[in-house]
Amino acid sequence: MDGKTDRRVIKTKERLYQVLIQLLAQKPIKDITVKELSEQADINRATFYLHYTDVFDLLEQVELDVVHKFEIICKDFSANFSDEQFLSAFSHLLTLIRENRDFCTALFSNNSDKRFFEMLVKVVIEKCFRPEYYSDYGFAFALAGCVGIIMRWMRADMQDPIDSVSATALKMINRVKG
Repeated sequence: MDGKTDRRVIKTKERLYQVLIQLLAQKPIKDITVKELSEQADINRATFYLHYTDVFDLLEQVELDVVHKFEIICKDFSANFSDEQFLSAFSHLLTLIRENRDFCTALFSNNSDKRFFEMLVKVVIEKCFRPEYYSDYGFAFALAGCVGIIMRWMRADMQDPIDSVSATALKMINRVKG
């Protein structure tokens, strides 16, 4: 075997991912069962357990995949980022959210646990902001403002142009940055 993942495994995981998103749109993660996921994904429960220990493990794997993609976006961000770097990173983040629209909408809903959001915030703190450039209040304001902009954009069904939304976030960041 050459180390490639079997296409059947990939398809099974993709189907479980899609069903999880559908169910998260309807109810909290704590109310989703392996039985329900397996039935709706049209797989055997034993197949589910080959890949995941429980529903929370599936959710965590999907969350980690999106967070990893976000970390890649932020990898070249410098502590004292330029306007161009910020616009690029924020635009890439919005693009990532749009590409994962259903998942991100489900995860930012009231039915999800807030761990995913906390993981994204941790990446932002570690990769994008440094204390020497922001006061504690300035950082809290900048972070809350960026999250607010993203949430507003998502509630508007991501209709506003990414460049425009990113420019708005940059204006806010520049007012806070010391």
